[in-house]
Amino acid sequence: MMIEIKSVTKSYGDYTAIENIDITVEDSSVLGLAGFNGSGKTTLLNVCAGIFKPDTGCVLLDGNDAFDNNNERVNLFYLSDNFYFPVASSIKSAAKFYANYFPNFDFKILNSVLEIFGLDIKKNVRSLSKGMTKQAALAIAFAAKPKYLLIDETFDGLDPHKKELLRKLLLEYINDTGASVIISSHDLGEIPGVCDHIAIINGKNVILNCAIEDVSEHFRRVKMTFSQPVTESTFKGINYRKIKLSGRAVSMILCGDGQREIQKLNKLGAESIETTLLTLEEVFSEETEAVTDNEKIKSIFK
Repeated sequence: MMIEIKSVTKSYGDYTAIENIDITVEDSSVLGLAGFNGSGKTTLLNVCAGIFKPDTGCVLLDGNDAFDNNNERVNLFYLSDNFYFPVASSIKSAAKFYANYFPNFDFKILNSVLEIFGLDIKKNVRSLSKGMTKQAALAIAFAAKPKYLLIDETFDGLDPHKKELLRKLLLEYINDTGASVIISSHDLGEIPGVCDHIAIINGKNVILNCAIEDVSEHFRRVKMTFSQPVTESTFKGINYRKIKLSGRAVSMILCGDGQREIQKLNKLGAESIETTLLTLEEVFSEETEAVTDNEKIKSIFK
């Protein structure tokens, strides 16, 4: 039940939404797709779901092309941010609508998940709040028993308690079915605890793709002091994202194999080297440049 995203590019006219994306989601695995709003997450999910045909590349579901593939469509459930409910339907009638398309649909699972969320199956969908509507859609998604589950803006509209319930449901579903799951979010705090891998997408490109536990090994903040001023050319051959030079003082963000890069730095003759592991939130901020210049922010209202 593997999802393979291979060299996928998708454009809208002259605008390239995603470019040359390569990601693999193993079975019994949850990939957290993170990025700011408009970064390309939804476009990538639409391509994975077979809704959009990529300009180049392909998405394979167990080796089969996802686009226009009716055989695999019954095994994939895409819970988009604008999930479709039939007009004026109850949760029950909406579930029956989707059961027509998913032969393994299990109403026992539907009722159990709705009970956990505290929802009445007879409720009209139009009377539900945003959060309740999301919970009803999630119950339908689990009941469909897909091998591939894609959820856009997964925790949007859910209160902290419901978010925790969803994390537990996702983990239990993975353990029981071996499904491959991709969840997207613009909030990094929602990724740990449910995902074993993360991919950060930054306006068309994937800039980080690794196991959650390896994030800190890929990015470190380093501060160094030298006996005399240095230039950027001093650090040729060092794998870094950003560097700041101030006379004898240098700070940078190391990326890649942290231990190997630090060994390289040790050979440069610095008087002192101080390293700090970056948190997932710090990596996201550094890589997406969501907040890159405090001085710019401070100057806005002056």
